[in-house]
Amino acid sequence: MTEAETALWWARVRASGPQRVAPSSAFPSGMLRLVEPDVTAVWLLAAVPETARPSVAEELGLPVLAVEHPNDTARVLAACLRCCWADPTGPMWPGRPASKDEVAAVLGAIINRTEAASNTALLGAIRRLAGAAWLLWDEPGQTVRLGPRVAAWGSADLSALRELWRMMPSSADIGCGDVEGS
Repeated sequence: MTEAETALWWARVRASGPQRVAPSSAFPSGMLRLVEPDVTAVWLLAAVPETARPSVAEELGLPVLAVEHPNDTARVLAACLRCCWADPTGPMWPGRPASKDEVAAVLGAIINRTEAASNTALLGAIRRLAGAAWLLWDEPGQTVRLGPRVAAWGSADLSALRELWRMMPSSADIGCGDVEGS
């Protein structure tokens, strides 16, 4: 890959976040390559070393997740992790698809709101997280799956997330059925 092609890839990632490309696409060093479960596409995202400080992402010009309603967004991401990360001892990516109803049930168990207010918070947060590639949202199918950005979390992050996963109620505990095929 030429220097110009490498610079172009980095510019794309800086401007838009993870890039979804054909499996046969060339990619520069310094990028994680995540294969979709059906092998029809791969995601390219910047590989920042685990030991790097947050300022490294800033220096690389990588987008930082700035969101409206950060508390709701964090709760929805936690609910999605609980529903989509089937086995916390295994890898988080790609996870399994979960229905919006499963995620809503878990979210409802951790917040005290009316169903209408909870649903508004849920959809807003899912859209924000999908826009930043933390989640993949299939709006027509009303399913969500973990996005490619979660694969970049380091071992210290995963340790804390495993503990969070264990503390969260599962959709099965709440009485919401699992997605078909899981």
